[in-house]
Amino acid sequence: MKRITYNGETLVTGSDVVDGLVHYVTHVAGMSAAVPVEIPVLESNGTVQNHTLIVSAATQLGISDIDGSSAEDEAALFPAPEFPPVGGMATPVARERLEDDAPFIDDDPVELIGGS
Repeated sequence: MKRITYNGETLVTGSDVVDGLVHYVTHVAGMSAAVPVEIPVLESNGTVQNHTLIVSAATQLGISDIDGSSAEDEAALFPAPEFPPVGGMATPVARERLEDDAPFIDDDPVELIGGS
């Protein structure tokens, strides 16, 4: 298990969750957006609840190992979450629509700004 410090709050969760979160945060750092993610967290009363963290390029995590349960028990308590995709989503656009939406796509950029 690992302890995360996030925005001054201490959270305890599974090693796999933290590994995935750290990997995800490093990829989100290249975006200019904030993304909500949910992770399972051990509460002080012993229950596990999901917490939503907002991660962005400014996210800073402090991480430390703590003694805990076996790897099998940890995986059952803290299933690794699936994080949302990083970056934009591309969809195909019909050429006719593209020409209507962006008629300048094939134009000379110098002419578009009034250059010679």
